[in-house]
Amino acid sequence: MDLFAIKEAILDILYPQNIACILCRQRARDIDDKGLCRTCASSLPLITPPVCHKCGRPVGEEGICIDCAYVRYHFEQAVSVLHYTPEIKQLIHRFKYGGISYLSRTLGWWMAEAFNQRCGWDVDVIVPVPLHPRRQRQRGFNQSALLAREMGRYIGVAVNERVLIRKKYTPAQAGLSKFQRMQNLQDAFEVRKPEAVRGKSVLLVDDVFTTGSTVDECSRVLLQAGAQRVYVLTLATGR
Repeated sequence: MDLFAIKEAILDILYPQNIACILCRQRARDIDDKGLCRTCASSLPLITPPVCHKCGRPVGEEGICIDCAYVRYHFEQAVSVLHYTPEIKQLIHRFKYGGISYLSRTLGWWMAEAFNQRCGWDVDVIVPVPLHPRRQRQRGFNQSALLAREMGRYIGVAVNERVLIRKKYTPAQAGLSKFQRMQNLQDAFEVRKPEAVRGKSVLLVDDVFTTGSTVDECSRVLLQAGAQRVYVLTLATGR
């Protein structure tokens, strides 16, 4: 068996859609080990400086974005890996709602690479943003937990999926204003195991950073439970 045939066999195992690119979904002979064709790999919409020092969103010049100039977030800093382009949005939607959990391997690896190359944070534990049990049953898995597991494996940091829970079932956040999201999330999260984060530096993981309301509320309750500081890493950011 030649090298290309071996590569195809491996990709057939890792990516059930055979050797179709996970982003453009076109079949190609140059799929890399992350499931991308050469075109998509070279044009991946990675976020690069200048970015806001606080929330990690792209800005016109190095410094702080307009939102962060007026809003006090509870987390120390947030970093996102990708621009939330239509292609990335579709990829994340397929991952979250299409039951394609194996995509977490590639998405989590991108996040681990960003953590190693851009963050410079010393963290003790990774905590995924939780789903309400009802929503997790509907979806089949918590996408943030899968991303956190992959990240933890790559960067060698323990993941705790039980310390932070979502105790209130809330409507979907999509389409809501920042104020509506804040109201929607009031009393939604709870730290069940404060001893797991007390005095520790926590890395909070989620898939998308939009207004920052979800990760900020999670950060608030983690700090209230005794966490020393909270950093946020998300796969993508966009309005």
